[in-house]
Amino acid sequence: MLIKRKNNIDFSSEKDRYLITYADLITLLLGLFVILYASSKVDEEKFKEFSKAFNMYFDNPGVLEGGDGVMEARKDNIPEPILPHPNQKTLDEIMQEAEAALSGLLDDGKLSIKRTPGGIMLTLPEILLFESAKAVVQPEGEKVIDTLASILRGIGTDMLVTIDGHTDSNPIRTFQYESNWHLSVARATNVAYRMMQMGLPEYNVAIRGFGSQRPKVDNSNPNNRAINRRVEVTISELPDDAPSVSGYSE
Repeated sequence: MLIKRKNNIDFSSEKDRYLITYADLITLLLGLFVILYASSKVDEEKFKEFSKAFNMYFDNPGVLEGGDGVMEARKDNIPEPILPHPNQKTLDEIMQEAEAALSGLLDDGKLSIKRTPGGIMLTLPEILLFESAKAVVQPEGEKVIDTLASILRGIGTDMLVTIDGHTDSNPIRTFQYESNWHLSVARATNVAYRMMQMGLPEYNVAIRGFGSQRPKVDNSNPNNRAINRRVEVTISELPDDAPSVSGYSE
């Protein structure tokens, strides 16, 4: 039997039951925002106690002292970038260090290093660095690159490190590399990027790809083609007319 009150509101109807769920949802949301607001407030007293305890433990009164733990949004709070300190090595010193560090590979003929009129050139053959028709540096090649990067780490802005990629004359067309130009650039880039990851400053680096256009010997036989597939790393003084981190030198 349907029961009605004097105000004619039907309390047995199902149509208004959503109001209960809606009210529960609003209550939960209110509770959530209250919790979020409360958790966002920094307890300054507890922060000072932790700060004091850490200062006493590390015996350094300048660390975490004072303050409320909230960094103010001011420009002077941004730390200055840490740049490597130039060690101003000469080309002769770089040559000596490279010969000493890579003596085993030099003796085995796996790479070569020579002094040129423009600086120092290291020639890294494909077999030391890459698989055929690929540009991913292999583990043995990474060790050589890391050693060279450690020698060059921190050199001054007046030095230029040029990484050149070379291929043989056999045409290539793969999913990754459409031509020898693409392959030579990719190989030079990967060698350079590995050196930069290991600490060589970016402002010292130049990357070039020559494809098959700068062979050391003719490409008439497999042995010669293997010689031409290489990456050359040249360390030289920055020319006076070259752009630098400050723009063109005058």
